[in-house]
Amino acid sequence: MRLNKRNKKELRKICLILALIGVVFLWAVGETIGFPIPTNIDQGRIQVIDVSSYNGRINWRKVKDQKINHAMLRIGTGMNSDREGSEDRRFRANYHSASYASIHTGVYYYSYATTEKQARQEASHCLSLLRKYGIDPQDLDLPVAFDIEEESVFKTGRENVTKITETFCEEIKEAGYTPMIYSGASALKSYFIYDRIKDYEIWVAHYTEADAPSIPFPYRMWQYTSSASVEGANTAQGRCDINYYQTEEG
Repeated sequence: MRLNKRNKKELRKICLILALIGVVFLWAVGETIGFPIPTNIDQGRIQVIDVSSYNGRINWRKVKDQKINHAMLRIGTGMNSDREGSEDRRFRANYHSASYASIHTGVYYYSYATTEKQARQEASHCLSLLRKYGIDPQDLDLPVAFDIEEESVFKTGRENVTKITETFCEEIKEAGYTPMIYSGASALKSYFIYDRIKDYEIWVAHYTEADAPSIPFPYRMWQYTSSASVEGANTAQGRCDINYYQTEEG
């Protein structure tokens, strides 16, 4: 089929429009998402940011400009007798944008559970959110973390806190994901029976000038500051949490 002058003119217009769309798309990708970067491993550790709705809209290109390509995303918050579970309002955007930007991700779920039953409900809620976005175990490069730090939970005692943690983590494990426990160094020592949580990965928060957190047992990730500045991912207060993820448990 031969094209006449009119057809050729229309074809050139279409090609020009498509070219402009391509330029705009590449500009948008470069401006807010960027392109994949190699993982920076320093002394066996990888820097990981953890973010939630408090961090607002994240510019992953700027994050990667600082050689960071790993992130823990808050997927939701839990429940007890006074509150219902909820999805983090930025999770969908964070997960999809991070995926497009080739960010290695894991998720964390903030707990309010004070009973074993509530912990099981929280695990079910967390898994339902993962299924909602089609996130299978192989889609995550980092674990599914149980964020347990509420004082009202710790007041229920060491045995109960340990049981709550076991319940959540076992549900996550049975679904095929890697469970992890997040809490402060002092809380991990005081409110958890280590022999019953030692098979789960540990994420410890301890803000110190020391070279390692003060914890007497192995850990996988260390949140060493909550007041770093990571351009593109800071909260309204200008802060961002940063962690060291150890390529081998330390």
